[in-house]
Amino acid sequence: MKRKNPRTELWRRLVLPIGLCLLGAFCRGQKPPRNVVLITLDTQRADYLNCYAPGSARTPNLDRLAERSLLFKDCTTLIPITLPSHASVFFSEPPHTIKNFVNGQPVRPRSRRPLLAEIFKKRDFATAAFVSLGVLGKRFGLAGGFDVYDDAFPRDRWYLHAEEVNRRAFPWLEENHDRPFFLWLHYSDPHDPYAPPDMPPDMKVSFNGRLLDDTACLSKYLTHVFDVDLKTGRNRFLLEIQSPHYPNNFQARLDLLEFDPSADAPGLKIDFPSGWFIRRADNIYFLKPQAVLDVVNTGPPRPFRLTLRGKLILPPDAVPSYYRREVEYMDEHLGRLFGKLEELGRSKDTALVVFGDHGEGLGEFLSPYGDRHIGHIHYLYEQYMKVPLLIHVPGRPSARGVRSEPASLLDIAPTLADIMRFRRPSFHQGRNLMDRGQASPDVLFQATYKPEAAWDKFAARRPPWHLIFTPEKGLFELFHVTDDPAEQKNVLEREGLRNETLELRRRLEEFARDVLRSKGDVRQEKSAEEMLKSLGYIGK
Repeated sequence: MKRKNPRTELWRRLVLPIGLCLLGAFCRGQKPPRNVVLITLDTQRADYLNCYAPGSARTPNLDRLAERSLLFKDCTTLIPITLPSHASVFFSEPPHTIKNFVNGQPVRPRSRRPLLAEIFKKRDFATAAFVSLGVLGKRFGLAGGFDVYDDAFPRDRWYLHAEEVNRRAFPWLEENHDRPFFLWLHYSDPHDPYAPPDMPPDMKVSFNGRLLDDTACLSKYLTHVFDVDLKTGRNRFLLEIQSPHYPNNFQARLDLLEFDPSADAPGLKIDFPSGWFIRRADNIYFLKPQAVLDVVNTGPPRPFRLTLRGKLILPPDAVPSYYRREVEYMDEHLGRLFGKLEELGRSKDTALVVFGDHGEGLGEFLSPYGDRHIGHIHYLYEQYMKVPLLIHVPGRPSARGVRSEPASLLDIAPTLADIMRFRRPSFHQGRNLMDRGQASPDVLFQATYKPEAAWDKFAARRPPWHLIFTPEKGLFELFHVTDDPAEQKNVLEREGLRNETLELRRRLEEFARDVLRSKGDVRQEKSAEEMLKSLGYIGK
């Protein structure tokens, strides 16, 4: 047997541990970053970033950031709904603890539980938030601790493009970069509607043979208003749809079509002579390439307003390419944000945390109505729940590389507390991802809720297993996420529950039972209904 070298043994037993301790002490003794920028990529699937899935999308700016950051390969959200997902980040508590289950339901302030921005504000940081979706408006409860909370939207939509977010945020950065700051930037370009700003016009509108508008773009899901003067007798609107899809069939759908005066006003009659199918159950109007709308006015000439909003009908196979274009557009403007930090001299003392709040279904599963599902909210499969997470800490050598252990959005606030050397609030339920000694939780529970989702659903995720439960149907689905990351094979049907998953089922049933008992009546603000509808959360 080969004898051990005494010097080698001395190095292994004494010198190496001392060196590791010194390295740890060095890292702990480093000054924390001066600033923090928290960046949300709303509706961003992890597998549509090149740094996660090479070739999936062109994302050079996030790729360069990933090279000098910690990249978490297996990060998941707790809920596929925007407002409660962000609330779980800012409190490091799950939605059922916060009692925030759906969009449009305000987050109630709770004593002795400060939001993330309030922790920074207490330490005299300048704080600001610039959000790009109406569901994160300040009235819904996440504005606590922010000096500035910019949630203003154009008249015709409840979302902003990345370029518009930057245009609002950059002046604040220029004004406040000379003091420590905490900045939250929320980008939502991959969110429905999938239409980057350079999307070409797709609808012409004429009235009585006169062109009213040839720049309308249904794809952007804007509200279009046309004011005309009716003559006595028959007046004709012609809507011409310009789409590469379904040339001989219905090409667009309107979920908003209003008349002022209304269709039942005296002396007025609305006809749809050709090019329409009206689904009366939910007032959805489907249009062929040419759709004729007649307004018969039996009285004297008078003003009339037509208001409409809708979308092109996209084949499911075309949706991923539109989604990818949105991701690539957003990455371009993230590059401009990183360039602005460099220009202001802040790139070397600013920590960046980039994460997705939830993923997006792009036709992999059927919707509650039987067609291929595009969107989120209803399901807990990996495509809806797995998100990117990048943490960049300048000057900290240990904050680079790829980590494969499970992480969740609950971990963001505790990790920031470590990075900034803040005392961690006792109510935080996540873990500090900078501490390799902290084990991942045994099980991560996920959920989505009615009335926004079609059903209350619950999941227990303990890799390699992902068990999903729909109590209303008594349905369990079991997936092996290592062998089947797309979750296309429900192995419960083939193998049943093994000992290890029987225990997982027991815990999941107990979790679902406890949450449903305490959930109570979930109410969305009535005033938020039109905004939720315009963003595709209602009637989808």
